[in-house]
Amino acid sequence: MATLDLDRDDLFSFEDNFFSLMALQKYDPKLITQTRQAWQEERKFLREVIAPVALAEDRKHAADPHYISWDLLRLAARHGRLSNFIPKIMGGSGKGAGLSMPNSEEMAAVDAAYSGMLGGHGLGLVALLMTFNMKVVQRVAQKIVENESKEKPYVIDCAITEPAAGTDVEEIELYPKARLSCQARKVPGGAVLNGRKVFISTGHMAADHVILMPFDIKDAVNTYGCFLVPTDAKGFSLGRKERKMGQRAGPASELIFEDCFVPDENIAMSALEFSEPKYRGQFKALLEGVLGLTRTAVGAMSTGTARGALERALALARRVKHKGRTLIHQQWAQALLTNMFMNVMMARSVYFEAQFAIMTNLGGGGMSGAMPGFMNSDLVRKIFQSRGVQKIFTSTWLRKKMLDRMIDLPPEQNARIQFMSSMAKVVGSDMAMENCQLAVEFLSQAGLRHDQGVEKVFRDAKLLQIFEGTNQLNRLNMFKHAFARRLPGVEVF
Repeated sequence: MATLDLDRDDLFSFEDNFFSLMALQKYDPKLITQTRQAWQEERKFLREVIAPVALAEDRKHAADPHYISWDLLRLAARHGRLSNFIPKIMGGSGKGAGLSMPNSEEMAAVDAAYSGMLGGHGLGLVALLMTFNMKVVQRVAQKIVENESKEKPYVIDCAITEPAAGTDVEEIELYPKARLSCQARKVPGGAVLNGRKVFISTGHMAADHVILMPFDIKDAVNTYGCFLVPTDAKGFSLGRKERKMGQRAGPASELIFEDCFVPDENIAMSALEFSEPKYRGQFKALLEGVLGLTRTAVGAMSTGTARGALERALALARRVKHKGRTLIHQQWAQALLTNMFMNVMMARSVYFEAQFAIMTNLGGGGMSGAMPGFMNSDLVRKIFQSRGVQKIFTSTWLRKKMLDRMIDLPPEQNARIQFMSSMAKVVGSDMAMENCQLAVEFLSQAGLRHDQGVEKVFRDAKLLQIFEGTNQLNRLNMFKHAFARRLPGVEVF
């Protein structure tokens, strides 16, 4: 059985890759030490556990369009990868706190499809967290942790894309033009959902689905709700599973709602919930908050994909011969490999800038980021379980305080997050595509062989330019937040 042939001389060590973190160690040595340890653990797990099965999983999807990578998901769960972003006070490992993007890069360097699979789950978790409905968040977190060691792990997804709306749902300014068809209706004891969602990452794997849907299509931005829908809910069904070119391990699914009832306890967010006018802007804040995080994560994934192409090209260049000499000894090959490495370094510098923008403009906690350190304290975890603390933590009062902080984020701070996260996504995914194309052309016939892994990483890379808003849309988003806000009268979109 073919396995990925990665360069294993550890030419890409922590010290050789993350110079900015090495420089920051003098300011926050504990955080950088934790980041290094988490990165080393992730690197070891990925190369020893995921790399040996990545190509085989891809071939199974090619042979059977209905195949689902349950084995790959179980591997992730058994090693605690589904609860990384859940803080210790909720039962998770809390390893996703702080500077987590290098781990996202490492995942994609080994297998972008595996990274995309976990990304669908992570997107659902981020969307739920942005509602600040801690009753629902804790319930979901508990299910994730409790089911990690079981035969069928518990994962979630996040559904916003609709058949005729496409990229329009990624930008608030485009909603008046969006051809939305999904709509929720308030009924006694809950809500009823109708419509279809498409291209939903991890849809056929998810036990619960995080659904974003408006109560009024004509005023979608101000009437959105966030609903948690179990797969076995009456009126819900799974439709088409897309036959994808790349990133096959993370299924892209169609979700169908036909008078699907959602009880009040599963409505994580509703624009109808609070009467104050300011909370009508909750969805805008949620959408921009989610995209600020996830587009940066796609930038890190893209950097990993670009590096994965380089690592595979480098490994083959040490074996493949041209005119009697291995490629690695030829100057033109050395120059090309160096250009690929430069692409990786450029992409990485941008996603790091984006993560620092999030940490300084959203977290308010300096280098510790948006998740305060106390949330990963074992002592605080014990206190957190007390009835009094739980009552405060899940109260409407605290939820409003957290919502106020998100909604009242100064425009200039939000703008920095938005244009840097879009830049990370665009630069990273463009560099990934360029490196993958260079690798295939560089290795000629060897680059087209599935067992070498180069053509797979090329197929995996294309999706990075499309999801979380196409690169064209993200370029306009950058212009809007970096230039147009300072140029009165300039129209965007």
